[in-house]
Parts: sequence; C-alpha cells; structure tokens
Amino acid sequence: SKNAISGRGNQAYVLASTLIYDEWVRNNYELQVWQTYLKMGTEQKHWAKEVVRRTKRRDNVINTRFIQKKINRLTTSIAEACATISELQIQLSTYWMQTISETTNQRLAQTTANLVARQLSVDRARQTTAAGNVGTNTDDELDTGTTGTAGAAPTTTATTTKNHVRESVERIENYILEYIHFCTQHVKKMAQTRIQLAKAQMTEFKALEDFEQIATPAQWNIHFILKPKVKIWTTKNKNYQLLSKRVELDMPPKIIDKVDFSF
Repeated sequence: SKNAISGRGNQAYVLASTLIYDEWVRNNYELQVWQTYLKMGTEQKHWAKEVVRRTKRRDNVINTRFIQKKINRLTTSIAEACATISELQIQLSTYWMQTISETTNQRLAQTTANLVARQLSVDRARQTTAAGNVGTNTDDELDTGTTGTAGAAPTTTATTTKNHVRESVERIENYILEYIHFCTQHVKKMAQTRIQLAKAQMTEFKALEDFEQIATPAQWNIHFILKPKVKIWTTKNKNYQLLSKRVELDMPPKIIDKVDFSF
C-alpha cells in the first residue's frame, strides 16, 4: 500500500531501530575481538597485550575471567538489542496490517456490493426464464461460480496481506543493515586490525621466547641496547604519522589554539 510505505509508522520504525542496529553491529564486532583473545589465551597459551594491559598480569585464571565477563556483557547487550528489534518489527507489522486492512476493507465492500447487484440480476433473469419455461443451466453455473468466488476472497486476501507485510518488514531490515554496515566500515576495520595486531604480537612473543633459549650473552647485550632505541623510534614515528594526518586533514592539535603566532 502506498499509504503504508510513506506513512509515519515506517519513519518511526527506522528512527527507533537504527540506533539499536548500530549498537548491535558494533557489539558483534567487539565480541569477535574478545572471543579471538580468549581463544588465543586458552588454546595458544598467549594473552594479547590489550588483555595484559587491562589486568596487569598474564595469569590464566584472571585473564580468562576478565575476558569471559566482557563476552557475557556483550552477549547480553546483543540479546537485548535483538529482543528490542523483534518488538519493533511486531509493531511495524501491526501498523502495516492495520493500514492495508483499511484499503482491503474498502475493496471488499465494493466487491460485495458488485456481487449483490450481480446476484439480483441473476435472480431476475431466473424468474423471467422460469416464467417463459426456458432452461436455467447457464444461470445455475453463473450462480455457483459467483458464490465460490465470494467465499474464497477473504481467506486469500488475508494470506496475501500477511506475506506482503512479512516481506516488506524484512526488506526494510535489510536496507537498514546495509546502511549500518556501510557506516561502520571503520569499526570493522579497527576490529580486524586489533585481531591482526594481537596475532603479530603473539608471533613476536614466541620468537622472543625462542631467542631467549638460543641467544648468547653478547646477543643479549645487543638486545638490551637496541630495545629502548626501537621503542623510542616507534613512539616518534607514531606521533609523526599522527601529526602528518592532522595537517593533511587541517585538524591541528588543541594545544596549537593556545599558542600565539603573531610576530
């Protein structure tokens, strides 16, 4: 129905559900990250730096408990979002059914009026032919066909309406999800980057453990000399990349606003 498509019910549904879909998608990305951290810690015996930074330890029990709490919280939030979306979909379906029923009832009333008028015409024709001793086979067939159509119309209309409403609600949901996935591409990329970084850190940590087993004292001394230098260079390079991007996007740091450049 055109009224249902352009009605306020759809607009209210989109406004109410978009934020919930956004939270649902973001929580799903976050859940995948922490599930990966838990799998790395329990199966590959390595805890990601993000986990160690939060718990300050590499203890299996503490880290497992910490991640499990995160997963439980995210799972609960996702379940609540799904329940809210389902409730909104029921409300939208009810709105569509009511809106479409108005048009359907008008059409049904018009169809009933036409059938009654047609039936009256048939009755008059039957009376005329009976008075003139004319056969009524054609009139009987017409009467039977008309009655059958009138009985099947309401059931067919109701079934068609329900299917149409269900398909329309699913189509709106797909449109919203497509929009949310497009707008949260950066969130997905950040989640993937965190997982890739954790895996790279695990590989680096395993290599360090192997190095500890085979390194000579001289190699250990070189390691201790280079480690702080590499750390300082990494920090400087990170700051340089950040400032370069700010200059490129014309987004200077807030501290620059407090500096007077007048000469």
